[in-house]
Amino acid sequence: MLLMGCSKQAGEGGRASIRGFVQKEIRLVLSNPATFQTRYPAADEEVYIVYGDELSPSDRIHTNYDGEFEFNFLREGKYTIYVYSGDTTGDANADPNRMPVIREVEITDRKETLDLGTLRIYDQD
Repeated sequence: MLLMGCSKQAGEGGRASIRGFVQKEIRLVLSNPATFQTRYPAADEEVYIVYGDELSPSDRIHTNYDGEFEFNFLREGKYTIYVYSGDTTGDANADPNRMPVIREVEITDRKETLDLGTLRIYDQD
């Protein structure tokens, strides 16, 4: 008889959390940083999380009125957090409103709170 260990993977069911802040930068021309106009907290933006090596988003939340977000009750493991931005590359083949801004992180302590800092997204005035 073969006994297999119960190895918990990234996902819900823990006591850790990942938080961050989404800031929107307005430019006259998305691909030109010199056309910067202003920055402000990105309220009500969708933020996605992928647990471990899953292919699709595992969960989605919205930023609050101050651009802040937090994924709670996570287990130890690797996570990918992303939010969509306007495309700043100028690539004619890219979707102009769906450039992902991605952070890959790992929770190593069961009660850890990871702060991603600022995720900056871009839009055109």
